[in-house]
Amino acid sequence: MSNEGERENAPRPRAIYISPGDPWGSPRGGQTAFAKQALEAFGNRFAVVSPAEVDDLPVGRWTLGDWKGTPIWRFNIGSYAPRNKSRAPLIPRRVVFRALIKKYLPEIYKIETKNVFCDSPEILGVLRKCQWDSFCYRFAGLNNPVAFSRYARLRFLGDWFHRRMMTDLVALKPDALLAAADAETVAEFERDNALVLKGLSIASFPTRFDPSVFYPTDGLTERRELGWEEYYPRLLLAGRLSWIKGWDLALDALVVLKKVFPKPKLIFVGDGEDRAKIEKRVRELGLQNETQIEGFLPPSEVRRRLAASDLYLISSLREGWSVASTEALACGKRIAATDVSGVSETVVDGKNGFVVRNRDPEAFAQAICDALEIPTEHGVNAFSTAISERFSKERLQFDWAELWRPLQDDRR
Repeated sequence: MSNEGERENAPRPRAIYISPGDPWGSPRGGQTAFAKQALEAFGNRFAVVSPAEVDDLPVGRWTLGDWKGTPIWRFNIGSYAPRNKSRAPLIPRRVVFRALIKKYLPEIYKIETKNVFCDSPEILGVLRKCQWDSFCYRFAGLNNPVAFSRYARLRFLGDWFHRRMMTDLVALKPDALLAAADAETVAEFERDNALVLKGLSIASFPTRFDPSVFYPTDGLTERRELGWEEYYPRLLLAGRLSWIKGWDLALDALVVLKKVFPKPKLIFVGDGEDRAKIEKRVRELGLQNETQIEGFLPPSEVRRRLAASDLYLISSLREGWSVASTEALACGKRIAATDVSGVSETVVDGKNGFVVRNRDPEAFAQAICDALEIPTEHGVNAFSTAISERFSKERLQFDWAELWRPLQDDRR
């Protein structure tokens, strides 16, 4: 811990939040975005354990930091973010994260509170080594993270990883289990794992969005400034450039759309290990003029591109509760989607989009065409914005406090 003077004036956190990403940095994934939202909702009620993107923060000990003017305890485990975001790190980040938490756990445990939250399955076995007063776990998605890993050579370990994860999770005796998935997917997961869960229930806990950043606007100005005016339809797909996001279906559907529209445009917002594969496939299909890869962008720039687009695409094979699709709803976008978790509660056929039940490019292209026929007012679909209100970060404090005892005094 820090010196005596700091401890006397420091806030007394109610729980430890262990995050695999830096909430003070730029969130490039659902877990880090959720950590940022948690701090905005609860502030220094949480003490934070995470890597840090900056180099001037002490490593391996508790220090008193700052969250938007509020003092907050944080523990920097070091930085392990790859410099090249277009390539998968040689050693999986999950492996590095687990090793660092194991290394520093004795120091982490010295803070006064013994309530802990995490959403990283790889560290559950490490956390078992300590006694906690209360434990809350959030499934960032109910898909097996190893079975669907970007590291194909490791996918054979998926079944083993799942069994180990569930055993460690139950051994921690969680007071609250949350999942970034819709109720139907949660119920199916509970049925499949009933013997292991032994009566533990999981609450559907969708990803949230920031209404001060993502909101509906007329995209005329953005289209002009981005140089998108001459294209139609303008289709946006956001997230990590990985096979699990189903980019191949989006590209194959774009080939079909070229037969209907003279100048369609597909924009990828994000980066990842499949960027080179996407660029190669674009050349093979002759879609250089119809595709654009923007890379990682700050939230305000993502909003501009959402405003400028005509339709948001979800082409994933598997998905938790997509942060990007929730943000698209908040911007009033219509959606064409594959049938993944969260879609059943956010996309209603004919109201704000269409959902396809198979991975046929012709069917996906037809869903795009049908979704484009759904009325908007100045490019904004009122049904989407109405649905998005349920997933605003403004509800996070109340919703989470309802489910986990250490946060209950903070209910609004």
